[in-house]
Amino acid sequence: MKLNPFVYTSFIVVLLLLLCINRAATSAPVEAELKSARKQFYAAIKDKTRIEPAIKLFKQIARMKPRYAGRTQVYIGALVALKGKHAFFPHAKLKWTKRGLAIMDNGLKKNPTDLEALFIHGTTCYYLPFFFRRSDDAQRDFKEIIKQMPLEVHTYDPNLIIHIVAFLLENAELASNKKTYLQALKSKLELQRPIVDQ
Repeated sequence: MKLNPFVYTSFIVVLLLLLCINRAATSAPVEAELKSARKQFYAAIKDKTRIEPAIKLFKQIARMKPRYAGRTQVYIGALVALKGKHAFFPHAKLKWTKRGLAIMDNGLKKNPTDLEALFIHGTTCYYLPFFFRRSDDAQRDFKEIIKQMPLEVHTYDPNLIIHIVAFLLENAELASNKKTYLQALKSKLELQRPIVDQ
């Protein structure tokens, strides 16, 4: 049986619309989950009881949205490394930190240009004790963030970008032109964000 070209075209258009609606519907819950997971992550820095629930949440996000697999793995690695911060015995601190760093490194390899993954990887490396020898990794991540920023800045929550930029201005080794660029970007984003988000 031959389909009428109009019916065939209409069918394709309806199918595409349904796919777009489905993607939009599933994207919003993932973004909400990601926002919640970020809050859990930052709470886990001070409260070790929040580490496992945060890991679980990031794993769930990776299953729901595979394109976030690299980013979520970096977060999971940072959370595993946090177990080292909260551990009592030195050998346990070392074990958890090394394990977390390996997970983070592998996550970043999956998506080496993801601003959020670079930021979590970079800041974790930045705050590690010197004997882990990760300060060069931190500065490399910070430079990559600045390189990717013009391409990616509009795909992220402006508040997240403002926090990333503020951290870089305060802690990254920056050439004067990069510092000027980041200051201008921060000012622009602060003017554009809604007052309720502050």
